[in-house]
Amino acid sequence: MCVVSALRERSAAFDDDVEDYDVIPWNYRAMFGEFKGIPWWAAILAALVPAFIGAFIDINSSKTVGWTFNVAFFAGALAAILLVQRRSLFGPMVQPPLVLAATVPLLVLLTGGVNKGGLSAMALGLGKPLIDSFPVMAITTAVTVGLGILRIFLQKNPNRPSKDEVREAKAEIKERAKPVRKPREEPEEDERPRRPRPERAERPEGTPARRPRPEGTPARRPRPDGARGERPAGQRKPRPRD
Repeated sequence: MCVVSALRERSAAFDDDVEDYDVIPWNYRAMFGEFKGIPWWAAILAALVPAFIGAFIDINSSKTVGWTFNVAFFAGALAAILLVQRRSLFGPMVQPPLVLAATVPLLVLLTGGVNKGGLSAMALGLGKPLIDSFPVMAITTAVTVGLGILRIFLQKNPNRPSKDEVREAKAEIKERAKPVRKPREEPEEDERPRRPRPERAERPEGTPARRPRPEGTPARRPRPDGARGERPAGQRKPRPRD
């Protein structure tokens, strides 16, 4: 999505620059030349008005459509697809069947081409002009669709980015989207060196556990019996009365 939006902004900026220099943007041009094409509603009228005139002439003379309608119908649809703006191609591409359905039955009803005699006579009066005009309608539709597709492939944005630019933009977006990994913090070590603990030497068998007393050192005197706070047997400490 970010790539598409960036490309659209670049194309819009280019179109704005072109309009400043009074040059018709590529999506406003007709099929040939660099002049501005007609809008969608003018393309509809360019196909509808000639078809209406040709059908009126033929139905008044022979109660059905003929060469006058066929030529006017084809020429109007061809002019519409060639002169319409590049951004409004869809309508002129698919409008020939709609133009035929809007002109021929309406003119048959308005000119009195339907015989009075019930539904069967009305269906026959409306069906014959439609059947006669079906071949020219099919040919005209095929031509307009083909020309529309041709214009879509030929008339492209001249400032569109190339494949390499699109690839570089995608790669740049992926690089930005990658999460920044923080380096793993190592635990701080004590700056002071630890003093190695001396290993205990194994005591040989037969040596005393304590270090021998140096000579001349007086021995400990035994404590008296009352010094340790011991009471004679049979005597109890009196309890305080409530």
